[in-house]
Amino acid sequence: MSALEPASASGSSASAGEAPKGIVILGCPRSGTTLLRRVLDAHPNIACPPETYLLSGAARFLHADRFAAGLRIGVLDGLAFAGFEQDEILARLRRFAFGFFEDYAAKAGKPRWAEKTAFDAFHLGPIHQLCAGHVKFICIQRHGMDVAASMRDLVEKTGGYVDELQPYLRRYPQPLEAFAHAWVDTASAVADLAEADPDAISLRYEDLSADPLVEFRRVFEFLGETWEDSLLAEALSETGKVGFGDWKTYARGAIDRSSVGRWKTLGSPVQAMLAEVCNPTLERLGYERVDAEAPDPEGARRRYEFGLMINRMKRDKAD
Repeated sequence: MSALEPASASGSSASAGEAPKGIVILGCPRSGTTLLRRVLDAHPNIACPPETYLLSGAARFLHADRFAAGLRIGVLDGLAFAGFEQDEILARLRRFAFGFFEDYAAKAGKPRWAEKTAFDAFHLGPIHQLCAGHVKFICIQRHGMDVAASMRDLVEKTGGYVDELQPYLRRYPQPLEAFAHAWVDTASAVADLAEADPDAISLRYEDLSADPLVEFRRVFEFLGETWEDSLLAEALSETGKVGFGDWKTYARGAIDRSSVGRWKTLGSPVQAMLAEVCNPTLERLGYERVDAEAPDPEGARRRYEFGLMINRMKRDKAD
């Protein structure tokens, strides 16, 4: 089955004509997923815990190595040799993962659950295979050059690089360039899912932060839930459910647009490098193309030589 084909109706699923009770937030890390989580969790019918990594773990469980001859080695194919059908395996895994979310919602006294783990965006194929037809997806996008700059902040705060970023860092020598390529891949995958799945809605962080009441009304209408404008203030005043990567949004009690367009503070050579990577995907998502001045290697060499000369003059003066 393709990554974006609906999963079988077997296992924990909504009854015919009934909207799925589960909600999954998808977006590249640093795209506003935590803001969505806070507001969903403030609703009296929805419980959304801090990041659980459950769906990413399930995606790793479903991972298969594929070889040129067509052979696949992984859990689904291995258990097929033992007589277990794919639909049954997915249904069992779904019950296992969804069971934690359902228990969390029950403890909160709420009928619906939502899940937000930002790095799920790197595992969309198997996550969609597992969840399609059983949840509603909320897909959020953010300008890729802002995401790259914000990812750098996240790395500095956490002091390391998660596994999902390691392949990009091995391939691209500059971290911001690696983060930009990671954004392209995840943002494209999220957009593909939003376009293919009728149980998905797509929004942009810039629109959400500019007019949150309009955008949240649209989201909750999609979910089939009532919206009260007071929910936004209630969500932003809650400070007790901090998860991995949530440090920034919980430092503010209001939606702050100061980080929108922060890429413009980067140097021109960095802007040009990121724009070259991000522009095709930015245009696909409805953002304006970034036309940054290409770097001048000869000028950079002259500036470097001038810096060396100044340092020598300072040294000679000190002597």
